[in-house]
Amino acid sequence: MIGSVPHFRVFGAIASRYPQLKRSFYFWLFQMDIAERWVAANDLAFLEQLWRDWSPGHEPAAEMAHVKACLRDPAHLHAALGYYRDFFAPQRFGTPAWADEHAAVLGRPVPQPTLYLHGNDDGCIALDAAAAEAMLGQLGPGSEVDRIDGVGHFFWVERPDAINDRVLRFLQTH
Repeated sequence: MIGSVPHFRVFGAIASRYPQLKRSFYFWLFQMDIAERWVAANDLAFLEQLWRDWSPGHEPAAEMAHVKACLRDPAHLHAALGYYRDFFAPQRFGTPAWADEHAAVLGRPVPQPTLYLHGNDDGCIALDAAAAEAMLGQLGPGSEVDRIDGVGHFFWVERPDAINDRVLRFLQTH
């Protein structure tokens, strides 16, 4: 099962569209030297707001307690933001060399039957119906793609029982 973040090729097709650029502002924010201070301020209130934007119908207090416990340590926050600083480094992001490197690792289709789930209220990734359809072209025979109404980016936390049931149904047929 894959969820919330589409295949590299599908994300690449939507990454330059305005709805996604607006949602991806944090990629660039995290490049700034001051990002760690901004994110850490007010007991990581920035991350709590991101979670609320990304899953607008969900109250994240329980999850945020764990997130904050992990990321209050400045070394842990630095490491977490380091992913964005490396993957989305402004001097390389989107260049032909960067695209080739990432396509070599992330750009191959997934050959196995795969279930891809995505919340229709996802405030992080703007996966429309066409992009959801394009996901099928990146997944093996027998794959399924479902956009789920009423949930956002963290759909498995928002509706764990329903998501577990959906995954089990998929696994029972494969």
